Amino acid sequence: MKKKILLIMAGFALFVFILTTSMLWFNFFYDEPDVNTISSIQVQLSDTNNVINEANLIPLDEETAKYLTPYEFRVSNQSDAATTYNVLLEDAIISDDINYSSKELLSRNQLEYQLSLNGRVIKHGMLSDIKNNILDTRNIGTNQENYYQLRIYVSEKAQTSAWQNKYYHFNIRVQMEDK
Repeated sequence: MKKKILLIMAGFALFVFILTTSMLWFNFFYDEPDVNTISSIQVQLSDTNNVINEANLIPLDEETAKYLTPYEFRVSNQSDAATTYNVLLEDAIISDDINYSSKELLSRNQLEYQLSLNGRVIKHGMLSDIKNNILDTRNIGTNQENYYQLRIYVSEKAQTSAWQNKYYHFNIRVQMEDK
């Protein structure tokens, strides 16, 4: 009986050994790496300034908004291939914070934005005009870095006081575009 159990265990161990050796052999000699890999993008997002400053919250014009503290982030490509990426702006609701739990989220129809790339304003307009949350789409070459600044503020066109006692919190996400 003991010989039978030892024989079964030895057979099972031999089977596992042959299977493992075969898989390693295949991966080493036949499994070629994917040649069409897309470069990776590194993103450095700021942990602050992604909430509109509620102190002295008033509607602003485009020129005055340039002096607001921006939300800053960088996108860099340290790989050996160029790629295309999207910068996404997503609304975020703060439900667990004492300061924000009793307040409503501002509507995108009440807010304007300015997006600067490497120190130059490249886009501005109403947040409600942004389609599919895509704030910017850009091609980035190898070893390049793009430095963004985003300012979001209550629009001067918001004549009513419907923006008072509200907030706007957002998240920035960067994703590579499928080719």
